[in-house]
Amino acid sequence: MELLTRIQENWIVLLIPLISAFVGWFTNVVAVKMMFHPVEFVGIPPYLGWQGVIPANALRLARVSNALITEKLLSLRDLFDTSFRAEVFTGKLGAVVDDITEQAIDEVANNHAKPMWDNSGEFMQNKVRALVRAEVVEVSRAIAMDMADDIDAILNIEKTILEAIERHKGLMGEMFYDVGRKEFRFIERSGLYFGFLFGIVQMAVWVMYPAPWILPAAGFGVGYMTNWIALKLVFHPREPVKIGPVTVQGLFHKRQAEVAQAFGRTVADKVLNADNIVISVMDSPGALRMNEIVAQRVGELISKYEAHPMAALVLPIEKRPLLRAELLERLEREWPKPGGFFHTFAGEAVDLQGELERRMASLDRETYEGVLRPAFQQDEWKLIAAGAVLGTVAGVLQLVYIFGDAMERLSR
Repeated sequence: MELLTRIQENWIVLLIPLISAFVGWFTNVVAVKMMFHPVEFVGIPPYLGWQGVIPANALRLARVSNALITEKLLSLRDLFDTSFRAEVFTGKLGAVVDDITEQAIDEVANNHAKPMWDNSGEFMQNKVRALVRAEVVEVSRAIAMDMADDIDAILNIEKTILEAIERHKGLMGEMFYDVGRKEFRFIERSGLYFGFLFGIVQMAVWVMYPAPWILPAAGFGVGYMTNWIALKLVFHPREPVKIGPVTVQGLFHKRQAEVAQAFGRTVADKVLNADNIVISVMDSPGALRMNEIVAQRVGELISKYEAHPMAALVLPIEKRPLLRAELLERLEREWPKPGGFFHTFAGEAVDLQGELERRMASLDRETYEGVLRPAFQQDEWKLIAAGAVLGTVAGVLQLVYIFGDAMERLSR
C-alpha cells in the first residue's frame, strides 16, 4: 500500500508511463526514419554525419536481393521456356506493328519511289499497306522467338538491378518499404505499447527508490528495448507457436502471401521494368546480339521483296544496299524507344510479376526471411543505440524539468 500512498501524494508521477510511451514511440519512429533517410550523406564525411542505412548500403543490399531473385525466384531461361508465347506477344504489338509498317513504307515509297507511290491510288496503297503489315507481324513474331531463345545472351538481370540502384539510390529503400510497409508501421506503433508497459514498471521503481539515476537509466532501457523487441517480433518466431489460447508468429512470416504480392509488384514495376531493362541492354553486348537478330530477320524480308519481279521497277539494284542499310538503321534507332518493339518486349513478353509472386509465396521460411531481413541486419546496432541515446536524453530531461520536485519529496 506504500506504493499507492506515495503515488497519491505525488500524482505527477502518473505521467511517467505516458512519457515512457511517447519515448518508446518516438525512438522507434526515429529508428525507422534513419533506415531510409537521408538518401545522400549529410554532414562531414566519412564519420561526422549520417546517411540512411539502406541508401548507404544500397549496392550491397541490391546484390543480396539479386542473389535471391536469380537463385531462388527467377530463371529467365525457365520463365521464357514455360510461359513465352510468340503469338500472344505479337497480339500486343498493334501500335508497334503499325509504326514499323509506316516506317517501311515511308523509307521505300516516299524516299525511293515517291512518284510511283503517289500515282498508285488509295486502293492500291491500302492493299500494299495491308500486305506489308502482315509481313511485319510475321517478322516480329520470328524476332520475338529468336530473342526469347537467346534471352540469357541479351539480358543480364544482375547488371539491370545494380545499374537501376546506382541511378536511383532511393530505389532500394522504396523497395524495402513497399515490401515491409506493415512491419515498419508495427515497429513504430509497438514503441508506444511497450514504452507504456515499461513506464509502469519504471514508475513503481522510481516511486519506491527515487534515485536521480533511475529515470535516465530507465529512458535508456525504454529506448533500447522497444527497438530491440520490435525488431525481434517482426521475424520471430518463424513458425506459429501456440501460447495458451494465443498463436504467435513473426509478423513478416505471417504475411508471406501478402508480401509475395508486394515484392513481385515492386520488383516488376520499379526495378526490372521495361525502362531499366532497355537502358541496361542497350549498354551491353546484348544490344549487339539483338541487332544481329533484327538484321537477320528484316534482311530476310527485304531479300524476299527484292526477288519480286516488280522490285526492279520500284528500286534499281544499285540502290538496294543503301535502302537496306537505311531501313535497318531506322529500325534499330526506333527499337528501344518507349512504345517501340524492344521496350514492349521488355515489359510484355512474360509475366515477371506473377512469376516472382508465385515463387516467393512457396519459399521456405529461412530463405523468405532474406527478402527483408538484410535491411535490418545492416547497422542494426546503430538504430538500437540511437534509441537508447534518445531515451537517456528523455530521462534526463524528465528529471530536470518535470520530476525534480517530486524526487525531493519522495526522498524524504
